[in-house]
Amino acid sequence: MSNLPKWKLLVVENSNTPKDWKLANCIYLSLAEQQQFSISKLIPTESYSRKIIGYLYAISKGADTIYDLDETIKLLTDLDDLVKTEKFEYGLQYDGKGVFNQFNHFGQSTIWPRGYPINKTSENGTNSYLVSALKTPSVLQIVSNGDPDIDPVFRRTLKPTKTSLNISFDKAAPPVVIPPGVFAAINSQTTLFQYEALWAMVLPITPSYLHSDVIRGYWTQRLLWEIGEFVGFYPPNVYQIRNNRSYALPEDSRASYFDPNKLIDFLIDWKCPVALTFFQCVDLLSGNLAQGGYWQQGDHQLVQAWIHEIKISSYKEPIRKPFTDKNINKHLHSAVYIPAEKTDIRNSKIRQQSKWNQVLGMTSFCKNTSYQIKSSGLASVTSPDLLLVIVFNFPFYGNIPYLQLIYGVTFTHIVYCGSNMKRFLNASRQFPNKVTFVESVVDGGYCPYTCLSAAMKMNFDVQGYFFVADDTLLNSENILTFPLDKIWFHFEDRFLFKGKSSPWHWWQKPIGQSAMNKAWRYLYNLSADPDLKPVVDKFVHTLLANNVSKDDAISGPSDIVYIPSKYKNDAIFLLDVFARFKLFLEIAIPMVVNGVEERNSSIHLVGQYLWYDGKREKVPELFKSSDIFLHPVKLSNIKTNLKIFFCKTYFPLTLKKINPN
Repeated sequence: MSNLPKWKLLVVENSNTPKDWKLANCIYLSLAEQQQFSISKLIPTESYSRKIIGYLYAISKGADTIYDLDETIKLLTDLDDLVKTEKFEYGLQYDGKGVFNQFNHFGQSTIWPRGYPINKTSENGTNSYLVSALKTPSVLQIVSNGDPDIDPVFRRTLKPTKTSLNISFDKAAPPVVIPPGVFAAINSQTTLFQYEALWAMVLPITPSYLHSDVIRGYWTQRLLWEIGEFVGFYPPNVYQIRNNRSYALPEDSRASYFDPNKLIDFLIDWKCPVALTFFQCVDLLSGNLAQGGYWQQGDHQLVQAWIHEIKISSYKEPIRKPFTDKNINKHLHSAVYIPAEKTDIRNSKIRQQSKWNQVLGMTSFCKNTSYQIKSSGLASVTSPDLLLVIVFNFPFYGNIPYLQLIYGVTFTHIVYCGSNMKRFLNASRQFPNKVTFVESVVDGGYCPYTCLSAAMKMNFDVQGYFFVADDTLLNSENILTFPLDKIWFHFEDRFLFKGKSSPWHWWQKPIGQSAMNKAWRYLYNLSADPDLKPVVDKFVHTLLANNVSKDDAISGPSDIVYIPSKYKNDAIFLLDVFARFKLFLEIAIPMVVNGVEERNSSIHLVGQYLWYDGKREKVPELFKSSDIFLHPVKLSNIKTNLKIFFCKTYFPLTLKKINPN
């Protein structure tokens, strides 16, 4: 930590700190040096809340971001991705009510964080989310692998000894923000505060150290609503190793039996008069908590002293925006998000259960085919670090369980996409397993690339996005060695020129040449914006390098494409421009592919398109194990004339070393 670029490590001494403790390249704030702040007189020297003086020291030195963490934390990466320079991004916003369990969101449904209401532990909340254009959260909590900050009583049921747990969360899971009206238990062990929320770092002194930061978290969240800010949760970039103190279960009844339910109910009902400034609301709520017995009068006095100290340190008071509506972010898409379960918490072994369930699903479907399955077959399967996006031109969502059989072994993260969320929810009631789905307007198959944009906006932490039509049969075994930093596409070029006719009939339709001309004019107008001009110029330059002239276009079959994450922002921008004018899929995708990467760097996907010449009825005969894809393969036939093909030929290819008899 002390060697991170752009950061300064600050360690705060209390009476329990070893007297010989020291570290190079670190600011060490001794008890004597802490006396420069008058607030130090209010905080006992042995208190965990001595951290307050460290926060204050950092603010007084001009810090605009403070990462609040515990001595049990080991960083796995640097912190550059956590501090966002841009003020807006895309991501998931929770669309439920009540209390949010961030551990469930990142793939651990059987545990809950310290400070989470115990009576809510049997509820995993809703799986409903909104894909939104988000302000960067002012408070970010990062979940930690290893031995994270779970409920201490529950911890004792798992580990009666002091041996550390080894829990892992899904590092690819998308970050999530919780809107006003929803609470989550957040701590001081791995939480980042942006400038807009530095006022919130004061830790109460009268509660037990096990709950001081949790109470602060609930108090903070309610006050964030008054300035239009919110809390976000990010996937793991730290590993937590417990020390002996972390396993202690104090006999102090305050520590053992804190119940946040009453506090949460109070905070939901609490109102701040419109006429008050923000810091006046902070003072009012702090006094109300003391009156209600949620903390003591000494904590109210501490907050007052804290506000005074940060004011004289030139910290700028946030502008009040009285809380009225929880939907503070622009809603783009509705989504159902299902986390990928990561570990078996009671023995800390990575589950192969999901892959085994896939095999069981195959054998159940193929009851007339027997298989010899070796354990090495399961172990040999690797999941590429990408998001598979399967798009439906029409809402035939009853086929999703078959798609899960086909691709679930190879891909850990799959997003299904199409129009009509209601149709998906109705169909999903019959699914053996829940799946992730995002709703998007696909215009009957003319603009299904809106699904690719929507999936990218969900903000999974993957190396790329693999877009596949629901009727494209992907031979996934053949892509496992492909470079994830290159575009993959089936290049079958058709050059189209402005003002000229083409034998390709789609060029004469409103979704063809007319839409392309409108998109070009729109891009020219956007290039007047200095922030967007580099993006447009890069697009035009790359097209020219691929022999596509300005104002012209290129088209080709576009039912399968992979785009690396390094092009994500450009791809979202271009896809959204083309969707604005409903440009046809087979123009929009090739324009993006040829406009973000030079052709000689891309990977050509070898496969077969079966056009209207009778070949569509000969899938088993035409399928080649060396091909990447076959299109179209209608899954409506999987239970009838294609069943033998899937059972005898295709399914064995999805797992190495599994052979049909």
